[in-house]
Amino acid sequence: MKFNLLVIITVVIGSISALPNNQKIRQTPLGVPYQGKAIQINKKILATKKLTFQSHPAGNASWLGMSFDYQYIEPVFEILNSTKVPLLSRGESHVTVISPPEFSVLSTSGITIDQIDQIALNEKIQHSKVKIVCLGKEDVDGKIVYQLIVIAPNLVKIRQKVFQLFAKQGGNTSLFDPNSFWPHITVGFTSGDLFIQDGVYKGTNVCYRPILLVHKIK
Repeated sequence: MKFNLLVIITVVIGSISALPNNQKIRQTPLGVPYQGKAIQINKKILATKKLTFQSHPAGNASWLGMSFDYQYIEPVFEILNSTKVPLLSRGESHVTVISPPEFSVLSTSGITIDQIDQIALNEKIQHSKVKIVCLGKEDVDGKIVYQLIVIAPNLVKIRQKVFQLFAKQGGNTSLFDPNSFWPHITVGFTSGDLFIQDGVYKGTNVCYRPILLVHKIK
């Protein structure tokens, strides 16, 4: 009986190990299957320290961002764009670290965009280490949006530094949570972007296709 059980286990393990790689189910970080094959992106997209920090003053709608080189995002946009579902692009790429609505709240304590920019520069925002998790996709009320979902601990640290300044200047800390942050790089959209104000969360919950970083795109 023990011999027969051993034979069965051996056969099952051998069958599993013999499965070709393309039969392995690739899953998102939340354990659901991806809906397409991997998209290649040049590794140079992560060489952000070569890019100059950009300030974004716009009155009460000012914002803070980390810049990325769009030339490495554009090929992804071209893969996703089609005559069936034509996409729009901003022609540039960034991760929004402090959004305009968030700045509007922060400014109630007297915080200026110059102060926020200085925190970002002190923390070397353009040197931040970033990990690309997946290609995300949202399809809500006829709007389709694609973005690269990323992890960037230093950007969270910058938000925490801004929070500390907000609290120091008497801000209402119940109105700004530095850890409520879903960093991403928008790739393209059909008619307009979607935001947290629309009830959309751009985290690993929207992972659509895996990303493969390469030295040269084939």
